[in-house]
Amino acid sequence: MRLYRTASKRRLLIAASGVYERLHWGRSAIIVTIGLLTIYILLLLSRTHRPKRVINMNFEYDRELLSSSAGLPQLELDNLSSFDNTMMEQWDVAMHKGYFRYKLGELRYRQLPGKQALVALSNRARGTLRRPPESMCHINQPFNPDKFHFGLIKADKEVLLKMKPFFRWFSASSHADHEPNNDIIINDSPIERGHILMVPHRTATEASPQSATEYGVRYAVDLLLLSQHRHWLVLFNSLCALASVNHLHFHALYSNEALASQTWPAVNVCNSLYRLDDNYHSFAFVVGWRQSSEQLALDIMRVIKVLVGNNVAHNMVIMRGPDPSAALYPGLLVPKALIFPRKHFVGAKQQSVHFNVAALELAGLLLHYGSQEEFEHLTEQEALETLKAAQLDAATLKQLTDEAVQEFAV
Repeated sequence: MRLYRTASKRRLLIAASGVYERLHWGRSAIIVTIGLLTIYILLLLSRTHRPKRVINMNFEYDRELLSSSAGLPQLELDNLSSFDNTMMEQWDVAMHKGYFRYKLGELRYRQLPGKQALVALSNRARGTLRRPPESMCHINQPFNPDKFHFGLIKADKEVLLKMKPFFRWFSASSHADHEPNNDIIINDSPIERGHILMVPHRTATEASPQSATEYGVRYAVDLLLLSQHRHWLVLFNSLCALASVNHLHFHALYSNEALASQTWPAVNVCNSLYRLDDNYHSFAFVVGWRQSSEQLALDIMRVIKVLVGNNVAHNMVIMRGPDPSAALYPGLLVPKALIFPRKHFVGAKQQSVHFNVAALELAGLLLHYGSQEEFEHLTEQEALETLKAAQLDAATLKQLTDEAVQEFAV
Protein backbone atom coordinates (compact mmCIF):
# COMPACT_ATOMS: atom_id res chain seq x y z
CA MET A 1 0.00 0.00 0.00
CA ARG A 2 2.82 2.40 0.87
CA LEU A 3 4.59 1.53 -2.38
CA TYR A 4 1.37 2.23 -4.32
CA ARG A 5 0.99 5.64 -2.65
CA THR A 6 4.64 6.47 -3.40
CA ALA A 7 4.18 5.53 -7.06
CA SER A 8 0.98 7.59 -7.25
CA LYS A 9 2.85 10.60 -5.80
CA ARG A 10 5.58 10.23 -8.35
CA ARG A 11 3.06 10.10 -11.18
CA LEU A 12 1.34 13.20 -9.80
CA LEU A 13 4.66 15.01 -9.48
CA ILE A 14 5.69 14.06 -13.02
CA ALA A 15 2.31 15.14 -14.34
CA ALA A 16 2.50 18.43 -12.44
CA SER A 17 6.03 19.11 -13.69
CA GLY A 18 4.89 18.41 -17.25
CA VAL A 19 2.03 20.86 -16.87
CA TYR A 20 4.46 23.40 -15.40
CA GLU A 21 6.92 22.93 -18.25
CA ARG A 22 4.13 23.30 -20.83
CA LEU A 23 2.93 26.45 -19.09
CA HIS A 24 6.50 27.78 -18.85
CA TRP A 25 7.27 27.18 -22.51
CA GLY A 26 3.85 28.41 -23.53
CA ARG A 27 4.45 31.66 -21.62
CA SER A 28 7.91 32.00 -23.23
CA ALA A 29 6.45 31.39 -26.66
CA ILE A 30 3.86 34.10 -26.05
CA ILE A 31 6.57 36.53 -24.92
CA VAL A 32 8.72 35.72 -27.97
CA THR A 33 5.72 36.06 -30.28
CA ILE A 34 4.80 39.44 -28.79
CA GLY A 35 8.42 40.57 -29.16
CA LEU A 36 8.57 39.52 -32.80
CA LEU A 37 5.23 41.23 -33.53
CA THR A 38 6.48 44.41 -31.87
CA ILE A 39 9.64 44.40 -34.01
CA TYR A 40 7.57 43.77 -37.14
CA ILE A 41 5.21 46.65 -36.33
CA LEU A 42 8.14 48.99 -35.66
CA LEU A 43 9.69 48.05 -39.01
CA LEU A 44 6.40 48.76 -40.76
CA LEU A 45 6.13 52.12 -39.02
CA SER A 46 9.72 53.05 -39.93
CA ARG A 47 9.02 52.24 -43.58
CA THR A 48 5.84 54.28 -43.47
CA HIS A 49 7.65 57.35 -42.13
CA ARG A 50 10.81 56.90 -44.19
CA PRO A 51 10.95 59.57 -46.93
CA LYS A 52 10.21 58.22 -50.38
CA ARG A 53 11.35 59.51 -53.75
CA VAL A 54 9.38 59.29 -56.96
CA ILE A 55 11.62 58.07 -59.78
CA ASN A 56 11.73 60.25 -62.94
CA MET A 57 8.92 62.54 -61.80
CA ASN A 58 7.60 64.86 -64.51
CA PHE A 59 7.18 68.47 -63.38
CA GLU A 60 4.69 70.06 -65.78
CA TYR A 61 4.26 73.82 -65.92
CA ASP A 62 2.55 76.46 -68.05
CA ARG A 63 5.20 78.66 -69.70
CA GLU A 64 2.73 81.44 -70.50
CA LEU A 65 1.49 81.60 -66.91
CA LEU A 66 5.09 81.44 -65.64
CA SER A 67 6.10 84.52 -67.64
CA SER A 68 3.01 86.48 -66.58
CA SER A 69 3.89 86.08 -62.89
CA ALA A 70 7.65 86.66 -63.12
CA GLY A 71 7.93 89.51 -60.60
CA LEU A 72 8.04 89.07 -56.83
CA PRO A 73 7.08 91.91 -54.43
CA GLN A 74 10.24 93.22 -52.77
CA LEU A 75 8.78 93.63 -49.30
CA GLU A 76 7.06 90.24 -48.95
CA LEU A 77 8.66 87.18 -47.36
CA ASP A 78 9.47 84.18 -49.53
CA ASN A 79 6.42 82.04 -50.24
CA LEU A 80 7.89 78.88 -51.74
CA SER A 81 6.31 77.51 -54.90
CA SER A 82 5.17 73.97 -55.60
CA PHE A 83 8.40 73.52 -57.54
CA ASP A 84 10.49 74.59 -54.52
CA ASN A 85 8.67 72.17 -52.24
CA THR A 86 8.67 69.24 -54.69
CA MET A 87 12.29 69.63 -55.68
CA MET A 88 13.51 70.01 -52.10
CA GLU A 89 11.54 66.96 -50.96
CA GLN A 90 13.17 64.90 -53.71
CA TRP A 91 16.59 66.39 -52.92
CA ASP A 92 16.32 65.65 -49.19
CA VAL A 93 15.40 62.03 -49.87
CA ALA A 94 18.40 61.65 -52.18
CA MET A 95 20.63 63.02 -49.40
CA HIS A 96 18.98 60.71 -46.83
CA LYS A 97 19.64 57.69 -49.07
CA GLY A 98 23.32 58.59 -49.47
CA TYR A 99 23.38 59.44 -53.19
CA PHE A 100 25.76 62.38 -52.62
CA ARG A 101 29.53 62.23 -52.15
CA TYR A 102 29.25 63.75 -48.67
CA LYS A 103 26.82 65.02 -46.06
CA LEU A 104 26.63 68.80 -46.04
CA GLY A 105 26.85 69.32 -42.30
CA GLU A 106 26.85 72.85 -40.92
CA LEU A 107 27.66 75.55 -43.48
CA ARG A 108 28.97 78.93 -42.39
CA TYR A 109 28.30 82.25 -44.12
CA ARG A 110 30.36 85.34 -43.37
CA GLN A 111 30.00 88.82 -44.82
CA LEU A 112 33.37 90.43 -45.44
CA PRO A 113 33.65 93.99 -44.12
CA GLY A 114 33.94 96.43 -47.04
CA LYS A 115 32.11 98.34 -49.75
CA GLN A 116 31.52 95.32 -52.00
CA ALA A 117 29.48 93.41 -49.35
CA LEU A 118 31.06 90.13 -50.45
CA VAL A 119 29.80 86.99 -48.70
CA ALA A 120 32.02 83.96 -48.02
CA LEU A 121 30.64 80.43 -47.63
CA SER A 122 32.81 77.72 -46.07
CA ASN A 123 32.44 74.27 -47.66
CA ARG A 124 35.70 72.31 -47.37
CA ALA A 125 34.15 68.96 -48.33
CA ARG A 126 33.44 70.12 -51.88
CA GLY A 127 37.08 71.08 -52.29
CA THR A 128 38.38 67.63 -51.33
CA LEU A 129 35.65 65.08 -52.13
CA ARG A 130 34.22 66.19 -55.47
CA ARG A 131 34.83 64.40 -58.80
CA PRO A 132 38.12 65.58 -60.38
CA PRO A 133 37.27 68.30 -62.95
CA GLU A 134 37.87 67.73 -66.65
CA SER A 135 40.70 69.66 -68.33
CA MET A 136 39.39 72.37 -70.72
CA CYS A 137 41.54 73.80 -73.51
CA HIS A 138 39.24 76.16 -75.46
CA ILE A 139 35.66 77.39 -75.25
CA ASN A 140 34.52 75.48 -78.36
CA GLN A 141 35.85 72.09 -77.24
CA PRO A 142 33.54 69.42 -78.76
CA PHE A 143 31.51 67.02 -76.67
CA ASN A 144 33.40 63.78 -76.05
CA PRO A 145 31.19 60.75 -75.26
CA ASP A 146 34.24 58.90 -73.93
CA LYS A 147 34.68 61.43 -71.09
CA PHE A 148 32.34 61.76 -68.12
CA HIS A 149 28.93 63.17 -69.08
CA PHE A 150 25.52 63.28 -67.44
CA GLY A 151 24.17 60.46 -69.56
CA LEU A 152 26.32 58.17 -67.40
CA ILE A 153 24.68 59.01 -64.07
CA LYS A 154 22.35 56.59 -62.27
CA ALA A 155 19.01 58.04 -63.32
CA ASP A 156 17.00 56.17 -60.67
CA LYS A 157 19.11 57.82 -57.96
CA GLU A 158 20.27 61.15 -59.34
CA VAL A 159 17.46 62.47 -61.55
CA LEU A 160 15.08 64.47 -59.35
CA LEU A 161 12.61 65.91 -61.86
CA LYS A 162 11.97 66.16 -65.58
CA MET A 163 10.98 69.64 -66.78
CA LYS A 164 7.86 69.46 -68.94
CA PRO A 165 6.62 72.85 -70.18
CA PHE A 166 3.36 73.20 -72.05
CA PHE A 167 1.17 75.93 -73.49
CA ARG A 168 -2.52 76.29 -72.84
CA TRP A 169 -3.42 75.50 -76.41
CA PHE A 170 -1.55 72.18 -76.20
CA SER A 171 -2.31 69.27 -73.92
CA ALA A 172 0.47 68.71 -71.41
CA SER A 173 1.07 65.15 -72.49
CA SER A 174 1.15 65.75 -76.26
CA HIS A 175 3.59 68.66 -75.99
CA ALA A 176 5.83 66.88 -73.49
CA ASP A 177 6.17 63.89 -75.83
CA HIS A 178 8.10 66.03 -78.32
CA GLU A 179 10.58 67.41 -75.76
CA PRO A 180 14.03 65.86 -75.22
CA ASN A 181 15.25 64.88 -71.77
CA ASN A 182 15.47 68.15 -69.81
CA ASP A 183 16.40 66.83 -66.42
CA ILE A 184 17.00 68.31 -63.00
CA ILE A 185 19.61 66.18 -61.29
CA ILE A 186 21.50 66.32 -58.03
CA ASN A 187 24.95 67.86 -57.92
CA ASP A 188 26.60 65.02 -56.04
CA SER A 189 29.11 67.51 -54.55
CA PRO A 190 26.65 70.14 -53.31
CA ILE A 191 27.51 73.70 -52.36
CA GLU A 192 24.27 74.22 -50.41
CA ARG A 193 21.10 72.34 -49.59
CA GLY A 194 19.06 72.21 -52.79
CA HIS A 195 22.07 72.59 -55.13
CA ILE A 196 21.03 71.01 -58.43
CA LEU A 197 22.05 70.80 -62.07
CA MET A 198 19.69 71.36 -64.97
CA VAL A 199 20.76 69.38 -68.05
CA PRO A 200 18.76 70.32 -71.16
CA HIS A 201 19.90 67.30 -73.22
CA ARG A 202 20.99 64.67 -70.73
CA THR A 203 21.36 61.46 -72.74
CA ALA A 204 24.52 60.85 -74.78
CA THR A 205 22.58 60.75 -78.08
CA GLU A 206 21.17 64.25 -77.42
CA ALA A 207 24.17 65.73 -75.63
CA SER A 208 25.85 68.98 -76.63
CA PRO A 209 29.04 70.61 -75.29
CA GLN A 210 29.12 73.22 -72.53
CA SER A 211 28.22 76.12 -74.80
CA ALA A 212 25.02 78.06 -74.11
CA THR A 213 22.20 77.61 -76.62
CA GLU A 214 18.93 79.48 -76.94
CA TYR A 215 17.09 76.25 -76.10
CA GLY A 216 19.15 75.69 -72.96
CA VAL A 217 18.96 79.32 -71.82
CA ARG A 218 15.18 79.26 -72.24
CA TYR A 219 15.02 76.35 -69.81
CA ALA A 220 17.42 78.13 -67.47
CA VAL A 221 15.05 81.12 -67.36
CA ASP A 222 12.15 78.73 -66.73
CA LEU A 223 14.13 77.22 -63.87
CA LEU A 224 14.55 80.65 -62.27
CA LEU A 225 10.84 81.45 -62.66
CA LEU A 226 9.69 78.12 -61.21
CA SER A 227 11.05 79.17 -57.81
CA GLN A 228 9.61 81.93 -55.65
CA HIS A 229 12.67 82.16 -53.43
CA ARG A 230 14.25 85.60 -53.90
CA HIS A 231 17.78 84.25 -53.55
CA TRP A 232 17.40 81.35 -56.00
CA LEU A 233 20.30 81.58 -58.47
CA VAL A 234 20.78 79.89 -61.86
CA LEU A 235 24.44 79.76 -62.90
CA PHE A 236 26.39 79.00 -66.06
CA ASN A 237 30.16 78.57 -66.47
CA SER A 238 31.50 78.31 -70.01
CA LEU A 239 34.47 76.18 -70.92
CA CYS A 240 37.70 77.87 -69.76
CA ALA A 241 35.56 79.71 -67.18
CA LEU A 242 35.62 76.94 -64.55
CA ALA A 243 33.10 74.53 -66.11
CA SER A 244 33.97 71.05 -64.78
CA VAL A 245 32.09 68.90 -67.31
CA ASN A 246 31.89 69.46 -71.07
CA HIS A 247 28.19 68.64 -71.33
CA LEU A 248 25.64 71.48 -71.42
CA HIS A 249 24.37 72.14 -67.89
CA PHE A 250 23.36 74.93 -65.53
CA HIS A 251 23.77 75.06 -61.76
CA ALA A 252 21.01 76.30 -59.48
CA LEU A 253 20.98 76.83 -55.73
CA TYR A 254 19.49 78.85 -52.88
CA SER A 255 21.70 81.41 -51.17
CA ASN A 256 21.00 82.00 -47.48
CA GLU A 257 22.28 85.56 -47.89
CA ALA A 258 21.26 88.42 -50.16
CA LEU A 259 23.97 89.29 -52.68
CA ALA A 260 24.98 92.84 -53.54
CA SER A 261 24.90 91.99 -57.25
CA GLN A 262 21.11 91.51 -57.06
CA THR A 263 20.56 95.20 -56.36
CA TRP A 264 23.76 96.80 -57.72
CA PRO A 265 23.11 99.89 -59.93
CA ALA A 266 23.45 99.45 -63.69
CA VAL A 267 24.31 101.84 -66.51
CA ASN A 268 22.46 101.77 -69.83
CA VAL A 269 24.58 100.72 -72.81
CA CYS A 270 22.02 100.45 -75.61
CA ASN A 271 18.28 99.85 -75.55
CA SER A 272 17.71 96.86 -73.20
CA LEU A 273 21.43 96.22 -72.68
CA TYR A 274 23.07 97.47 -69.46
CA ARG A 275 26.28 96.93 -67.51
CA LEU A 276 27.01 97.05 -63.81
CA ASP A 277 28.39 100.46 -62.86
CA ASP A 278 32.13 100.98 -62.45
CA ASN A 279 32.04 100.57 -58.66
CA TYR A 280 31.33 96.85 -58.92
CA HIS A 281 34.41 94.66 -58.61
CA SER A 282 33.97 92.95 -62.02
CA PHE A 283 32.68 93.98 -65.43
CA ALA A 284 29.29 92.48 -66.30
CA PHE A 285 26.70 92.97 -69.01
CA VAL A 286 23.18 93.09 -67.58
CA VAL A 287 20.08 91.98 -69.51
CA GLY A 288 16.73 92.88 -67.95
CA TRP A 289 13.22 91.47 -68.10
CA ARG A 290 11.14 92.39 -71.16
CA GLN A 291 7.71 90.83 -70.69
CA SER A 292 8.59 87.19 -71.46
CA SER A 293 11.09 84.46 -70.74
CA GLU A 294 11.54 84.01 -74.49
CA GLN A 295 12.69 87.63 -74.93
CA LEU A 296 15.07 87.38 -71.98
CA ALA A 297 16.62 84.23 -73.45
CA LEU A 298 17.00 85.93 -76.85
CA ASP A 299 18.70 88.97 -75.29
CA ILE A 300 21.07 86.74 -73.28
CA MET A 301 22.03 84.92 -76.47
CA ARG A 302 22.81 88.23 -78.22
CA VAL A 303 25.51 88.89 -75.63
CA ILE A 304 26.81 85.31 -75.65
CA LYS A 305 27.00 85.41 -79.46
CA VAL A 306 29.46 88.32 -79.18
CA LEU A 307 31.55 86.56 -76.54
CA VAL A 308 31.72 83.21 -78.34
CA GLY A 309 32.48 85.00 -81.62
CA ASN A 310 35.52 86.55 -79.95
CA ASN A 311 36.56 83.32 -78.20
CA VAL A 312 35.94 84.92 -74.79
CA ALA A 313 35.25 82.73 -71.76
CA HIS A 314 32.28 83.83 -69.66
CA ASN A 315 30.18 83.21 -66.56
CA MET A 316 26.50 84.00 -66.15
CA VAL A 317 24.10 84.38 -63.25
CA ILE A 318 20.33 84.55 -63.78
CA MET A 319 18.69 86.00 -60.69
CA ARG A 320 15.86 88.16 -59.43
CA GLY A 321 16.36 91.78 -58.46
CA PRO A 322 15.22 95.31 -59.32
CA ASP A 323 15.14 95.87 -63.09
CA PRO A 324 18.37 97.53 -64.33
CA SER A 325 16.40 100.45 -65.78
CA ALA A 326 15.21 101.31 -62.23
CA ALA A 327 12.05 102.84 -63.75
CA LEU A 328 10.43 99.63 -64.94
CA TYR A 329 8.59 97.25 -62.59
CA PRO A 330 8.84 99.44 -59.45
CA GLY A 331 8.61 97.48 -56.20
CA LEU A 332 9.18 94.13 -57.94
CA LEU A 333 12.09 91.69 -58.09
CA VAL A 334 12.21 90.62 -61.73
CA PRO A 335 14.42 88.16 -63.63
CA LYS A 336 17.67 89.48 -65.08
CA ALA A 337 20.99 88.07 -66.22
CA LEU A 338 24.52 89.16 -65.34
CA ILE A 339 27.05 88.01 -67.94
CA PHE A 340 30.75 88.28 -67.02
CA PRO A 341 33.39 88.16 -69.80
CA ARG A 342 36.66 86.95 -68.27
CA LYS A 343 40.15 85.64 -68.92
CA HIS A 344 40.54 82.03 -70.02
CA PHE A 345 41.36 79.45 -67.42
CA VAL A 346 43.04 76.58 -69.28
CA GLY A 347 43.34 73.12 -67.73
CA ALA A 348 41.50 71.48 -64.84
CA LYS A 349 40.45 73.86 -62.11
CA GLN A 350 42.25 73.53 -58.81
CA GLN A 351 41.17 74.74 -55.38
CA SER A 352 43.11 77.96 -54.81
CA VAL A 353 44.20 79.28 -51.42
CA HIS A 354 40.87 81.02 -50.94
CA PHE A 355 38.39 80.28 -53.76
CA ASN A 356 38.02 79.81 -57.51
CA VAL A 357 36.49 82.53 -59.69
CA ALA A 358 33.34 81.20 -61.34
CA ALA A 359 29.77 82.48 -61.73
CA LEU A 360 28.87 82.22 -58.05
CA GLU A 361 31.96 84.11 -56.91
CA LEU A 362 31.53 86.85 -59.52
CA ALA A 363 27.99 87.32 -58.20
CA GLY A 364 29.50 87.96 -54.76
CA LEU A 365 29.22 84.59 -52.98
CA LEU A 366 32.72 83.22 -52.42
CA LEU A 367 32.84 79.43 -52.04
CA HIS A 368 35.75 79.05 -49.64
CA TYR A 369 37.76 75.81 -49.54
CA GLY A 370 40.47 76.79 -47.04
CA SER A 371 40.85 76.13 -43.34
CA GLN A 372 38.52 77.61 -40.75
CA GLU A 373 41.22 80.06 -39.73
CA GLU A 374 41.70 81.23 -43.33
CA PHE A 375 37.93 81.57 -43.70
CA GLU A 376 37.66 83.72 -40.57
CA HIS A 377 40.55 85.97 -41.63
CA LEU A 378 39.74 86.38 -45.33
CA THR A 379 39.57 90.13 -46.11
CA GLU A 380 37.80 92.00 -48.88
CA GLN A 381 41.16 93.17 -50.24
CA GLU A 382 42.41 89.58 -50.59
CA ALA A 383 39.15 88.53 -52.23
CA LEU A 384 39.24 91.44 -54.69
CA GLU A 385 42.78 90.55 -55.76
CA THR A 386 41.60 87.04 -56.67
CA LEU A 387 38.47 88.32 -58.47
CA LYS A 388 40.33 90.99 -60.44
CA ALA A 389 42.93 88.44 -61.61
CA ALA A 390 40.20 86.99 -63.87
CA GLN A 391 39.29 90.35 -65.46
CA LEU A 392 39.91 91.26 -69.09
CA ASP A 393 41.80 94.42 -70.03
CA ALA A 394 39.93 97.66 -70.74
CA ALA A 395 40.57 97.57 -74.51
CA THR A 396 39.02 94.09 -74.88
CA LEU A 397 35.99 95.06 -72.78
CA LYS A 398 35.45 98.15 -74.95
CA GLN A 399 35.61 96.05 -78.11
CA LEU A 400 33.06 93.57 -76.70
CA THR A 401 30.79 96.42 -75.62
CA ASP A 402 30.91 98.01 -79.09
CA GLU A 403 29.97 94.73 -80.72
CA ALA A 404 27.17 94.14 -78.22
CA VAL A 405 25.80 97.61 -79.01
CA GLN A 406 25.55 96.58 -82.66
CA GLU A 407 23.54 93.50 -81.66
CA PHE A 408 21.09 95.48 -79.49
CA ALA A 409 20.80 98.45 -81.86
CA VAL A 410 18.93 96.32 -84.38
